[in-house]
Amino acid sequence: MRARRFLIRAGILITGLWMCVLAIPQAGSADPLGPDCSDTADSCEVGVEVPGNDGGSGTDFGEWGEEAPSAGGGVDPGPFADCSFTVVETDAKTHAIAGDRPKGDYELVVETCTSAAGETIKRAEWVAAGADGQVLIDPALLAQQAVDRLTLPRPGIAASPESVQLVNLPTWLAVTEASWEAQTAEASLGSQVATATATPVQAVWDMGDGHVVTCADRGEEWDPGTDPETEGPCGHTYTQPSAEELDVQVDITWHITWEVVWPGESVSGTSPDMTTTEVESWPVIESQSLNQQ
Repeated sequence: MRARRFLIRAGILITGLWMCVLAIPQAGSADPLGPDCSDTADSCEVGVEVPGNDGGSGTDFGEWGEEAPSAGGGVDPGPFADCSFTVVETDAKTHAIAGDRPKGDYELVVETCTSAAGETIKRAEWVAAGADGQVLIDPALLAQQAVDRLTLPRPGIAASPESVQLVNLPTWLAVTEASWEAQTAEASLGSQVATATATPVQAVWDMGDGHVVTCADRGEEWDPGTDPETEGPCGHTYTQPSAEELDVQVDITWHITWEVVWPGESVSGTSPDMTTTEVESWPVIESQSLNQQ
């Protein structure tokens, strides 16, 4: 009997990393500035957790405002399920979270994140508008939101033979085509649009017998017209039967790139790789054992 387990591991491990949420462009410039997290900066510091990673209840969310659950109160606010930036039109001179509005052309920008527990967490900041009236934030922050929204497909194992492996008979290894398709996601704020792309680049197979097979593509299914003793382009041959079913694991590595565009400008970059994983259990038997059944 085939047993399946599934796991997605995000390769972005920045839980607890301190960064500024909003970067303030100078008036008269269309270029967004990077975050300034010095002790004397007016911009904020906030603990950022990435969807897909375990969140800790000890993280300080005090600067997110009144809607943030208190740490140690029995509610774990992370990991975040999704985040988005919004420019809020207001003539208010002050805001409960952002504080007093600075002098000049400033707009209120609110970042809203929803935790896996369904809690809403907000962060607000007054952001200076450029000469063209556009509000721009650090492209890397908007890009991270697009990366957070990526949904990677479940790896589907399409090995041949499908569920029972025979000693000294090549096993052809492959994942389904749907498991090997590039994925994209977007995030935007006004004229800024971020697109994140996840591209599969490698499949690593742990065969359960101490051998590891690395393939630069999804592999290939065995064609019924092919000699069964022919080795596949990505495969493995078991040399000993197993007393118990072997756990066979495939890890697909995804390369993450992003691009942020706004009128007349664009910025691109990369984020840490992500990995999707699936495990199946296979019996490995002598060929004559199969013939006797």
